Amino acid sequence: MKLRKSIAAILICILLFSSINVTYARLYFYDVFGHWAEDSIMWGANTSKLLNGYEDGTFKPDGNISRAEYVSLLFRTAIRQGIINTQQLVEDTLNYTDISSGFWAYDHISQIKAFIDGGNNDVEFRNIFPGNKFFPNENITREEAAILTYFLTTSPVELKDISFNDIDNSHKYFNQIISLTRNGIILGYPDQTFKPQNYITRAEAVTIIQKLYRDMEYQKKLFLGDIKLIESNSISIEYPLFGDYSNKNLSTNDLLYKKAIETLEYKSLVGIIPFEERHLYDPNPIKTIEDLRKNGYENVVGINYYLIKYGSGTYDDQTQLVEEIFASYANGAMLSDDELQIIFKKFFDLVEDMDIMLKALERWEGTSLNEVASNNALFMRSKVYLLQGNIIEAIDLYDNIDSPDIIIRMTQLMNYGYLLTALNEHVTAEKVLRDGWEQIKILDSYKMNSRKYDEQFIGALKEVLRIKQN
Repeated sequence: MKLRKSIAAILICILLFSSINVTYARLYFYDVFGHWAEDSIMWGANTSKLLNGYEDGTFKPDGNISRAEYVSLLFRTAIRQGIINTQQLVEDTLNYTDISSGFWAYDHISQIKAFIDGGNNDVEFRNIFPGNKFFPNENITREEAAILTYFLTTSPVELKDISFNDIDNSHKYFNQIISLTRNGIILGYPDQTFKPQNYITRAEAVTIIQKLYRDMEYQKKLFLGDIKLIESNSISIEYPLFGDYSNKNLSTNDLLYKKAIETLEYKSLVGIIPFEERHLYDPNPIKTIEDLRKNGYENVVGINYYLIKYGSGTYDDQTQLVEEIFASYANGAMLSDDELQIIFKKFFDLVEDMDIMLKALERWEGTSLNEVASNNALFMRSKVYLLQGNIIEAIDLYDNIDSPDIIIRMTQLMNYGYLLTALNEHVTAEKVLRDGWEQIKILDSYKMNSRKYDEQFIGALKEVLRIKQN
């Protein structure tokens, strides 16, 4: 054993000092090599930097952790992940006779207490640690650690049956322990026991914290926060002409317009037009565009688009300009899917007359031969209905979710789930997402990026469950 420790210590020294260019050294502990929790311990010490070892280079993974240490570790994790905002918590005091404000972990413990007690939970901090003493330096049990951790987690998506030989549904904290276990954050032992009164080891503690840290990622962003669009990688037009200027005889106004846009594009790339090339470009492209509008040039979409993009002292009512764009398209202006994607995404929020927007979207959806484009038109139409308060009409657009394209199907399902939650149909939303997840798994393209798709479904389901509980 001594030989093994010596070899490990030598290896650590080599790793720490083998390069003079190392800006910082990773922490290594000679007593964790080959330990079942080695990866979690190294994550805690180096990736998340939430914990340290001892001065002698050990971590003591099979040693125990005190109540104060575990609560402090929970607090630091919650702060790091933004789950606890100390400015939003009501100040709390710890009415324990054996812990004063001068204790090193006092603030961390009081903040965790405030978070738990302020969460409208059936269990309060004093239910976990009753009496007039906290005993901060006593080892924390698996049950105590589990209950504290529970209040910082999301609802489990997996609803598999779990049982332990040493606790049943009459146990005081049975539901919380089962929830944590279903979430994969804390596990039982191979003999089907939970051992609630056993002291938790340092290795078990950091493993729980690592899993909790990952679970907290689901609380940091909204998976069903709005109607989503399918991002297209094919749109590369920086200065679209909004019309076909290649296959027709160009009028004088066509040439003026085209030259003005080419000038704007060139100046955006180069900055300044060289003197010897100025005769090829428009000296005042925005003035030309303004004049074309004044003279009734037929390309309303292109003219208004660039007046909004570059600003115009003469035509500064952006809402009017945008609504003219969509009215022009609804009345027959010919645009490509890429051009339509640009104007709808860029100007959607500027439209006040939603009837004009709906007419334009209906035309786009009905005429596009591109599945991504037609679905984006449908998604935007559902958003218009939602803004108008017509949630049922918005939901009805999602009757046929059957695209073989996994990206389109995913977006359809997420938008459908979002609209159902907006209607407070949480049970239906959960069913749609669970059924959709199973359907997605059948698609061949699922296997190529299953982790990404699973994360989206898990995040969306956790969001629905959280909303339903609240």
